[in-house]
Amino acid sequence: MSSKYGGCACGSVRYKVSGNPLSVHACHCTDCQTLSGSAFGLSMLLNAADIELTRGEPGINDFTASRDRMLRHYCPDCGVALWFSSPGDSSIVAVKPGTLDDTSSLRPIAHMWVRSAQPWLQLGDDVPVFQEQPTLAELLELAKKAGFG
Repeated sequence: MSSKYGGCACGSVRYKVSGNPLSVHACHCTDCQTLSGSAFGLSMLLNAADIELTRGEPGINDFTASRDRMLRHYCPDCGVALWFSSPGDSSIVAVKPGTLDDTSSLRPIAHMWVRSAQPWLQLGDDVPVFQEQPTLAELLELAKKAGFG
């Protein structure tokens, strides 16, 4: 993948992604619905070393989603969430793909936590679905088959 750029809505925080995504997936858990303000949250997993700040400094808030402690990296001026990380594993980050300048090439390889999906949402048969959380190994295996990584 060639470098991709992204940032917040106001432009105060900008970043560059230099590596290939490990995965792009849609999560329908109630935490992601709340955090995204939408029917699901879209995430792009990356090696943390593949994201570089090019402008500004994100704020970080520490919170617990379900049972997992998370760090939300966001613009302190406009509040847009840029990526999430885990204090227990700082090697991988979950970038919010909507903050990329160009999202046209991104396709989710899985839908997870569909047991919590909105009842009106119609999912196609072309992307695997998980009723709950797949293991990271399962997700990365799907991503490998889809040409990620």
